[in-house]
Amino acid sequence: MIPRRAHEVVELAASLGLDFFDLKFEVVPWEVMHEIASYGLPIRAHHWSYGRAYRRLEVHGRMGLSKIYEIVLNNDPAYAFLLDTNTEVENLLIVAHVAAHSDFFKHNVCFTRTQRNMVAEAAEHAARVERYRERYGERRVERLMDAAFALERHIDPHKGVHREPYPKPQVVEEEVPERPYADLFPGEEQRSIRRVVKGDKLPPHPESDLLWFLSQYAPLEPWERDVLDIVREEAHYFYPQFNTKVLNEGWASYWHAEVIHKYDNLSPKEMIDFSALHASVVRPGGPLHVNPYYLGYKILVDVERRWNEKFKAGESKVDGRAKLFEIRSLEDDFSFLRNYLTPELIEEMELYTYAPACDCGAGGRGGACARCGEIAVESREPEAVVEALLRPRYNYGVPKVVVAEVRAGRLFLEHVDTGLGGLDREYAEKTLELVREIWKGPVSVRTIDRTGRPIEIALPG
Repeated sequence: MIPRRAHEVVELAASLGLDFFDLKFEVVPWEVMHEIASYGLPIRAHHWSYGRAYRRLEVHGRMGLSKIYEIVLNNDPAYAFLLDTNTEVENLLIVAHVAAHSDFFKHNVCFTRTQRNMVAEAAEHAARVERYRERYGERRVERLMDAAFALERHIDPHKGVHREPYPKPQVVEEEVPERPYADLFPGEEQRSIRRVVKGDKLPPHPESDLLWFLSQYAPLEPWERDVLDIVREEAHYFYPQFNTKVLNEGWASYWHAEVIHKYDNLSPKEMIDFSALHASVVRPGGPLHVNPYYLGYKILVDVERRWNEKFKAGESKVDGRAKLFEIRSLEDDFSFLRNYLTPELIEEMELYTYAPACDCGAGGRGGACARCGEIAVESREPEAVVEALLRPRYNYGVPKVVVAEVRAGRLFLEHVDTGLGGLDREYAEKTLELVREIWKGPVSVRTIDRTGRPIEIALPG
């Protein structure tokens, strides 16, 4: 049961300016909490990858490496799940945190086109997939979902979920001069008519929405196309959450601190417990893994301070609080970090970029050597730090691969952001095998090798 004081906290959050969807709270055991965290929603179509995520959360939880206090969903009404072992003080913080998340979901520009009833929509998706399993067999459906999930982040969020197919090829007539530049000399131009085919190239431009392209142009049965569309629609739903992680968590952390500090129904001991919990939420993290709660919170507190000073000095028409609400509505992590993570704040937070500190030559990710784990500071330059923080967030966190062309039945893919290196060959080949099963023909992808030379990984039909 949600304590009475939690409703008081919700009312206080609203009185301070937060505008959120109706909040529906449910207290659940950790098994249910881990299941929702693994699936991302209370009910989704079954897939083995969710079981893997659940197992990882379970092990980390039992070892004391992590604890999920709450989950709140971008939905209208907003559903929030609280762990049944939370203390009342923890729940008061969480309720304020949840209200701020819902306010962010409701007002941030990145979420304006998201499905606001995804809880029910995903449950309906799950029911359809279960019917396909019964009719077409577990193996066929699971294999198709393997392919869909391998490509689920290769979407084009800017074009949205609902897209029309490319225009069909058509023959058009064009009037052209018979001699080059004859149209520059009056009286001398002689024109002729030629017929050209427009729209005969597939795709007409590099296509980054791989799931959409395969759903539209691969030789699929209607149920197979529906499965791809389901995975793609849910990927679009989760994209804004990925793209605003730092700002969203910073906003929620800022407001749970603000609300509880203004809440006058806590005992001195409860306030000490709250302060300790808040400190654990916004702890810095490690050098290679900056805590997004900490990063977002620190930036917002700094913005409020700086804009209050500007407002008092007559240098800004808005004060710090108004500026925070503006940022909440208009920014994503890219603009947020680039516009508001100042050199002074970078120095205060001791943020650097890192590189391997050894001569192993094994490479690595995030700056650490893949073999021995040794790291050293690579740069203290603010621009380099910001870009290092943003690098894992580009293109939904996956390499940018586009459909370049279809020629003679072969599907040509191309890796277009090779600045961070080429594709891992083993993963690329396994993914191509899944794509080939959908395309039912030869497929290939162009990328680069470890030396930077162009290569093509190809699978026959």
